[in-house]
Amino acid sequence: MIRDLTINDSENYLRLGKVLNNNFNSLFNLDSILNNDNEKIIGYYDNDKLVGFIHISISFEVYDIVNIVVDSDYRNKGIGTKLLNYVIDNNLECKKLMLEVRENNNNAIKFYKDNGFELINVRKNYYGDEDALIMKRDVNMKDVFILAVESSCDETSMAIIKNGNECIQLTVLTQMDVHAEFGGVVPEIASRMHTENITMVLEETLTKAKMTMEEIDAIAVTYAPGLLGSLLVGVEFAKTLSYIYDKPLIAVNHIAGHIYANNLESQMKFPLLALVVSGGHTDLILMKDDYVFEKLGGTLDDAIGECYDKVARVLGLKYPGGPNVEKLALEGEYTYDLPIPMNDETLNISYSGLKSSIINLVHNETQRGNEIRKADLAKSFQEVAVDQLVRKSEIAIKKYDVKNMIIAGGVSANKRLRERIKELTDQYNIDLSIPRMIYCTDNAAMIGAAAYPLYLKKQFADLDLNASSNEEIY
Repeated sequence: MIRDLTINDSENYLRLGKVLNNNFNSLFNLDSILNNDNEKIIGYYDNDKLVGFIHISISFEVYDIVNIVVDSDYRNKGIGTKLLNYVIDNNLECKKLMLEVRENNNNAIKFYKDNGFELINVRKNYYGDEDALIMKRDVNMKDVFILAVESSCDETSMAIIKNGNECIQLTVLTQMDVHAEFGGVVPEIASRMHTENITMVLEETLTKAKMTMEEIDAIAVTYAPGLLGSLLVGVEFAKTLSYIYDKPLIAVNHIAGHIYANNLESQMKFPLLALVVSGGHTDLILMKDDYVFEKLGGTLDDAIGECYDKVARVLGLKYPGGPNVEKLALEGEYTYDLPIPMNDETLNISYSGLKSSIINLVHNETQRGNEIRKADLAKSFQEVAVDQLVRKSEIAIKKYDVKNMIIAGGVSANKRLRERIKELTDQYNIDLSIPRMIYCTDNAAMIGAAAYPLYLKKQFADLDLNASSNEEIY
């Protein structure tokens, strides 16, 4: 977590500062800095422990870096870069960063060069008998355009995303009608159709965006998890584009994509609680920073999207099952007595028992010749299924100090879930972020949004990148 230091951080601040100078307190007294409107000092925390800080002196649009210090046990983890990026991202008035560094401090010089600083002058004997190098970084960096490819299941999708938060163009070619004939996605058909359509989708995306590949800064692609054959089509296509046009390749996890789809609406605020709900996942994830995922709990068996689809089949509804169960539930009443899953204080989730009880109920009632009130059963199922997510989310909110909650994954399109989670976050005065419907289901825009933080960190993939059907983010 990153935040401004307070006077309560004095002891740890001094502990870190003495690495630089034994007289650190007299030179950079924390109380004086905190009472100076022209200075900022921002800390990086591991839980509640201060492990790094950046000290900034402000002169109009120019920010002078006085010190960047990171605990020796936490170095080479990108903390310095995160502190720099935090200053830039949270101070829009900042147009230029300046600093002086000892000419023999090779590690610091390399760090600053890697983070976009350039040498502009030398101050002779600034540090006694040692020169100081004056370095500068202009903050008004050029816009970054990422071409993203998504083919993890039965949608062939590409998007062009600007600066991780603006969708310039999104193209989604769905195979839903084809797979509906079979009552679900047929992997072999899905991968073959991706192969047939992917070039056409690229051409349409570039044409509608009125852009060329030369204007693209990087290629992002979903590499996991998903249907292996489908993923391979997208990965190989993205690798080919990366090689031909000499663009960096960024590998994005599909679930990270669903989470970062929220940045297309508003900037995610850390620490946050993410409820990931899809056909393959039902997880509660704590994020204290970009790409720091801690799984708090999740399903022990079926995912909620999988359960919706199986209930849809029992009720005789067409594919895709989830939206049709939700639609039918609007016509019904909560009249069926169904078991309440995982009614405890853990963050574990289960849908297998709920699914089985509905299957058994329909079977027994049919055997007896009784009519199944399908709308009522759909409504009863949905209320129980959604209530479990709300209960578990509330337990997590009470246990962890979060500022923001997000819902991610295909099931985040469910209106009843949105209503219940909104009531919960309002109750605890927590900001709620849910993507627009177009960004809830599988799409390439979310992949481009998730790729942007990796682009800034220069975390690029090699051309030997391979697809994985089940790799997780935590």
